[in-house]
Amino acid sequence: MSDYLPLTEFYDSEFTNVEANAFAYLREPNPEWTEFPLCGDFPCTAPLNTLFNFENSKFFGSKPRWAYRDF
Repeated sequence: MSDYLPLTEFYDSEFTNVEANAFAYLREPNPEWTEFPLCGDFPCTAPLNTLFNFENSKFFGSKPRWAYRDF
């Protein structure tokens, strides 16, 4: 399960002056990760397979339009 990443959960997070497009950096898969038995002829996409859960978040200063307590 080379592309499996578990749910990442965050509770009571505080964000200050977050830009709308600056929440997270997800890097591109490394082409050298191509391994025939696992992924065929294309690189595994693990870095792009993410699932975050935020609960009871607080935003201070400038905040993006997606700034909700739970997201």
